[in-house]
Amino acid sequence: MTQSSYPALIPSATDFTAGDAIYIASAAAELPPALSVEDAVRDGQYPQESADIAGYSGVTIAKESTTILDLAAGAASSAIARSTVPATDIRSVLFVSVFPFTHTPLYNVPAAIAEAVRSPCAFATQLSNASCAAGVDALVMAGHRLLVTDDRAALVVAGDLWRQPHIDRFNCNPNFVFADGAAAVVLSREAGYARLLSGATLTDPTLSGLHADVPSARTAVDISARARAFFETRMTPDEAHERLEAALTSTVDAALSLAGVDLDDVAYVLLPAIGRAFLQRYLDMLNVPLSRTAWDYYATTSHIGPGDQFSALSYLMDHDRCSSGDVVLLIGEGVGFQFSAAVLKVQ
Repeated sequence: MTQSSYPALIPSATDFTAGDAIYIASAAAELPPALSVEDAVRDGQYPQESADIAGYSGVTIAKESTTILDLAAGAASSAIARSTVPATDIRSVLFVSVFPFTHTPLYNVPAAIAEAVRSPCAFATQLSNASCAAGVDALVMAGHRLLVTDDRAALVVAGDLWRQPHIDRFNCNPNFVFADGAAAVVLSREAGYARLLSGATLTDPTLSGLHADVPSARTAVDISARARAFFETRMTPDEAHERLEAALTSTVDAALSLAGVDLDDVAYVLLPAIGRAFLQRYLDMLNVPLSRTAWDYYATTSHIGPGDQFSALSYLMDHDRCSSGDVVLLIGEGVGFQFSAAVLKVQ
């Protein structure tokens, strides 16, 4: 099962300090109430064994009447309201959602978000590549837009709904639970909460098969079965782990190098809100302690998908967890296999 040779993987990195300053003006989240994990286990929705692995205390679950636009527009409106950026300055709206089955078919959600916040955007687009790295991807893309246009501001919104019969949020993988919610950030040329220093992205296509669909009668989407099939036919777990670690560290190193920052100097590392055991694997790769993450917050929400990092950033802002000069590293990872990183410096 040795992997055949493949072109070298090199991160694509951008120095956002090379031109006019770009700031994260604000961040906000729109999360429904959380169901306690204890209740989910008691009601037979969630196996105790999986709950012990993931370590969450709650999972945010929206009412059946709630739409993805409700969540996305709510997060977008809150982010704009918390900034000094007028909606008329927002000329780009990027919407990220990795689970399309709860969307209205043939409906332009980013354009609807723009209408909801009264943004006369010239560019409205959606990223939906099934990767939870796409939120940070979109942040980097929005930064690129501001570098090459005269636009004053951009809005990035990421969110998802996870519902039966399309997916069983509690049982597709024992390492995490999918949660409903959305989060948004406003990027601006005006002074804001944090300056965007750099961004980097990388994809390892040889690991795309980790999530290739395989027959399973256990649950609608069986991520565990997909991984087992990949390890049995394509690559050993050790080989896959080696590639994952190389992709993660090279992407992070590329972003930090351009920002002129050492990982030891980063105040907070915001990874996806995957479960405690799964998160620890990534922290071990980076040699970062759990105390420098937002796990205390993530445990109360579970994994909302590509909006985790923006939601956690909003949490840090709301609770004054950062001081001027602190560096925050956002890391996205997901299906593909993809990694993204963005470096921010709190003002």
